[in-house]
Amino acid sequence: MLLLQITSAVTAVTLVVLAMFIIPVLSELRKTAESLRNAADMLQKEVKPLIEEMRETVADVQVVTSTAAAKAEGLTMLLDELGHAGHNIRMINKVIGIASDIAGNSSVWMTGAKVAGKYIADRIMRLKFRG
Repeated sequence: MLLLQITSAVTAVTLVVLAMFIIPVLSELRKTAESLRNAADMLQKEVKPLIEEMRETVADVQVVTSTAAAKAEGLTMLLDELGHAGHNIRMINKVIGIASDIAGNSSVWMTGAKVAGKYIADRIMRLKFRG
């Protein structure tokens, strides 16, 4: 019977010691749960406006992106037109080069024609004076 009393006493002491440690732990757990709930409420209050601002920012970015895409399309058209203008300028340059060649060659032809005309005029004059 003594063994039963000793085990009962040890069990009772163990329960008292366990209760002495569990009560502060449970109290801290309750405080931690309340603090966590307060933090979650605060985050929920602060995150909602943040999400709204992010949505507005995303909408603004989409507007800017679509505007930039439209401007890029216009810029592409401008660059295409500049390419066509460059092609036209090269064609005009070729035509001017050909015209200047013709003008240069025509001056040679004109000089040749003048010399030939003088030669023929001299021949005719000589024939008239002789004849």
